[in-house]
Amino acid sequence: MITKRAQILAIASSVVWVCSGFTVLAEKNPVDFWESCRSDDSCTIEYNHLANQETDPFLFLGKVVDKLHPRWMRYWLALWQYPNVKSCLEKSEREKKEPNLLKLDWDRVGTGSGAEVCVFRLASSLGSADRTLTWLQYQKFRFRGLNRRGSQNFQPRFDTEPIYQVTARWSIEQYREVNPSWLSSLTGYELINEYRLILSFDQYSKISGVSVSTPTKLN
Repeated sequence: MITKRAQILAIASSVVWVCSGFTVLAEKNPVDFWESCRSDDSCTIEYNHLANQETDPFLFLGKVVDKLHPRWMRYWLALWQYPNVKSCLEKSEREKKEPNLLKLDWDRVGTGSGAEVCVFRLASSLGSADRTLTWLQYQKFRFRGLNRRGSQNFQPRFDTEPIYQVTARWSIEQYREVNPSWLSSLTGYELINEYRLILSFDQYSKISGVSVSTPTKLN
């Protein structure tokens, strides 16, 4: 019997094409290929393992963020709050032996350093760029796919150095569902243009960094 999850993955794969060995999705795709399982909350995604700080330490531009790293002060609290992928999920999933990794608790994690750490934990658990792009699609991000950083002849200096990058975008309306602003609600003026997740991957299609950006009308 074909499950809904299998049907979703089959449908999604029919609307992608491959570039440089990686899946590429159109940034403005009007079709939600997860729609059929959203209605009864049955969507799931396969993963490689359940990542934690010991198995998959948090990286910034391919380098481990530890107490000696210049970004330690930005990330230490989020690393303590979210030491493993289960800690990033909705409460109903945290104690399960096989949790649903689509169920990121955005309300608790937020859209700053917590999101950077938790999306890294999720991408580490999923195990590949392709699965991570599928996860981003479920979260309703818009993106064009992976871009290679530098020329085809570029040789990484270390195994986890970023080679590929994808920029995933939420509209300001999507962003405010997770991160509301009383000021913009009161005045009707919105300074931020959109919310961006920038994910980088190494030569093996493994996650090597996640950062967020909120470009404004002043940029």
